[in-house]
Order: sequence, then structure tokens, then C-alpha cells
Amino acid sequence: MQAPATPVSRFTVPLRMLAALACVLFVATGFREGWLRSTTDFPNVYTAAWAHVHGDRLRDCYDWTWFAGEMNRAGVGDHIGAYPPNPPLAMLPMLPLAQFAPQTAKRIWLAANLGLLVLVVWLLARVSGFRTEHVVLLAFCGFGSFYVNFALGQYYVAILFLLTLALYSLEKRCLLTAGALCAIAFGLKLYGGPFFLYFAARRNWRAFAGMAATSVVLAAVAIGLFGWDDVAWYATQVLPRSLEGGSVDPYHPANATISTLLRRTFMFEPELNPHPFLNAPGAFFFLRTFVLLSVLVVALLALNGNRAGSERRAFAWFTIVMLLLSTSTTRYTFLLVLLPLVPLLEETTARMRVLLIGSFALLGLPLPFGSWFPKVGLLLFLYFVAGREFWRGLRPRRVLVAVALVAAIAAFDAAMHLRSYAREPGRRFSAFATQEGQVFSSFPVVTPSGVFFQTMDKRRYALA
Repeated sequence: MQAPATPVSRFTVPLRMLAALACVLFVATGFREGWLRSTTDFPNVYTAAWAHVHGDRLRDCYDWTWFAGEMNRAGVGDHIGAYPPNPPLAMLPMLPLAQFAPQTAKRIWLAANLGLLVLVVWLLARVSGFRTEHVVLLAFCGFGSFYVNFALGQYYVAILFLLTLALYSLEKRCLLTAGALCAIAFGLKLYGGPFFLYFAARRNWRAFAGMAATSVVLAAVAIGLFGWDDVAWYATQVLPRSLEGGSVDPYHPANATISTLLRRTFMFEPELNPHPFLNAPGAFFFLRTFVLLSVLVVALLALNGNRAGSERRAFAWFTIVMLLLSTSTTRYTFLLVLLPLVPLLEETTARMRVLLIGSFALLGLPLPFGSWFPKVGLLLFLYFVAGREFWRGLRPRRVLVAVALVAAIAAFDAAMHLRSYAREPGRRFSAFATQEGQVFSSFPVVTPSGVFFQTMDKRRYALA
């Protein structure tokens, strides 16, 4: 007599059909949108690659006015964009595509990203107890994030693939490869940088060495492509502003970061933030450094104190830490949460699974009450939940000493920033014009006809 089918076998076929339907729906919506329409974001990196191929300097790509003209010459059309805050090597995958027309290049990029997404699903199924159709359905829960990424031709599926392959390499004990992959993610989009600290905290010195060696190679590639002067100029002029959250409107709730939340709460700015909860720049400068460093340091202490814990879950948790430390996020950024979500869903309760999947879905949606920064709350929830396995590795005395040291660093940093803040033109001169609601603006250009600057409001780019 044949044994009765298990619940898993009974649901296998329906789940596979549902996963196939999800794939078809995504290709018919987000992928098709990006395939047919020329929109912003992709032209930014494409134009930088096109400019490099045609002999232009790297530093010019960070000049908004020059870059707008270069987009026209590259055939992008009427889109206005900018290359910041991308690092120099962000254009590297686009260099072979610069020989094609913009929309053709975007289609090649989208097809490549669709292939990378298939590999991500396969890799996550291999490192977890879930089948492929389960991972497909989990990815579909983040539909909002993936839709925007493909519609705009963004970069984050490629970063997700690199980090997922790094996780797979760690599971297979290919430690040098894992470090190298994190370094590539760091070189292309800066997201892999904190993993230097992760590997050090876990005392995974082979992965650390792989990441360090690959970073040196990537730095040499950047210098070879763009020259020492332009790379140094990026490192001293563009990177510091990006790390402080100044590459886009640092007050806008759509940029769901701890830094933006604190700046919106404590910093007055006549155009971008005319009604803060409390105008206290000193509180902002102190809390920004204190909160971000505390999130990082406590996580590193927990990871170091419980090195026997699952490497898969440790890597997953630190991916969430990395997102919390970011100074610039938007809907497509949160597709990276798929990587930690899969390991976190293993060995947990049904209720917790609902909360984790719901958090992932909400991160990809345009949520109401944006000024309350609900997505920062969701990331903090994931931070504390994902770290449960490692909290018991914390020693109270070490935590107190570390937090006291972080407070001292934050106080010193706040004093330095306040001194610089007092010398800014906004504290010494009156503004000649204000425009509430703009997302960001360029430096003004003085002409015989007046003073002009580029701005982006809720609907479009414009000159003002």
C-alpha cells in the first residue's frame, strides 16, 4: 500500500504554478516597464561610461551642469540626471554597453540583471532549506522594490547577486572568494565596505585578506582608468559628502535612513526643512554619530562574542546592519533584504515569519506617514530580531565601555561639525530665494541673466 502524500508533496505543484505566475507577472510589469520606457537612473551611469569612452575626465561627471550637457550628447534625451553619489567604478559594467544606443544598452542591462536574479534565487535555495519556488515567492513579496529597480534600470540586483554569491562562498568555505566578492560590491556601489569590519569581528582573516587584496586591485584599476588626480579628487571632494548624506536631499522622508530622520528632526533649513521638531544642530551632530556607531559597534561585539553562531545568519544580520548604516536609501535599495530574509525565516515561528515577510513587503512600497520614517522602524525591527541569536554573546561591561567610547567620539565629532556649521553661508548671509519641497538642488550658477540652479521637486527635474 502506498504511503499517503506528505503536506509538502501535496503543495509542491500548486506552489510551483504560483511561482511561475509570479514570474510572468513580474516580467509583464516591472521588467516590461524598463524594457519599453526610457526613464531616469540608468542614463546616469550609462552617460558616465559614455563620457569616459569618449575621453572625458572623471571629475567632470560630478559636475551637474556639464553632465546635463553630456547626457544630451550621449543621446539620452530630455532626462536630467547626475552621476553622484556613485563611486568611480560604478560605470565599469557599463563601459561595454556605451557603444550601444541608450535604450538598447538598458535592455541588455535588464536582461543581464534578470539572469542575475535567477542566479540569486538558485543560490539562496542552495544555502537554505527552501526550494526554488519558495524563494521565488519570497522575492515576489518584495515586488515593489524589484519593480522600481527594473523600471529604472537600477544597480541593486547586481549588488544583491554579489553579496548572495559571497554568502554561498562562505557556506562552501571559499573564504578568499567571499572576501573578493564583498570588495567588488564595495568598489561598484560602496555597500560592501562594512564587511571589512564584519570579517575582522568574526576573525575570518582569509576572507578579510581576500577583500583587502581585491580592494587594492580595484583601486589600481580605478587609477589606471581615470588617473590618480581624479580618483583622489573623488575621495576628498565627493565621497565625504556622500557619506554624510549630502548627495540628495538629506531631509526628505523618501530617503529612509537614521541620518535623514535625525536631520529632519533637529536641523532647520529654510527650503528643505523649514519646520523641524527642534532646531538643535548640536543634538543632530552628536546623535547621528552616536546612534550609527552604536548600531555598528554593538553588532560587531555581538558577532565577535558568539563566533560559534551560524555564519549564514551572521552574514544575514550584518547585511541589515549595512542597510541601517546607509546614508541614502530608496525603494529599490530594500530588495537587498531578500538576502537576509531567507536565512532568517529558517528555524523561527510562524508568527515571526509573517512579521519578517511583511516587513520585506512594506519596505518596497510607498508607505503613508513618510515623515514618521516607518521604514527606519522596519529596519530597526529587523536589526533586533535578526540579532537575537548573537545578543547572548554580548558582555555588559564591554558594551558599556564601547558605548562610552562612542559617546566621546560623537561629542568630539559634534564639536567639529558645529564649528564648521557656524562658518557656512547660511549662518552668515540671508537666502535670496527659497523653494519648499524640492528633493535636492545643485550649486547656483551666476550668469548675466540671473542666478540659476538645478532642482528636483516631487514630480520632475527643473531649473530655478
